[in-house]
Amino acid sequence: MARTVPWIGSAIAVATVAATMKRKGFFRGIMDTGLNAIPFVGAAKNTVELVRGRDFFPDRVVVGRPMPPRRSSAP
Repeated sequence: MARTVPWIGSAIAVATVAATMKRKGFFRGIMDTGLNAIPFVGAAKNTVELVRGRDFFPDRVVVGRPMPPRRSSAP
């Protein structure tokens, strides 16, 4: 079991790469997933992020036009 644990972590990182890249952008997503796939480095990164309370590679800022105010349905 101890020999399969690094493979399981890498498999999870590869399985989540598309969602991470969509959320963080291409380069940030690749860097985040790459570090998570390395057995002890990924665990250390996640521990430090948990203690700090924020990601090393933050999510990208979504830019778009503001939503129009909602109309009330009451007369």
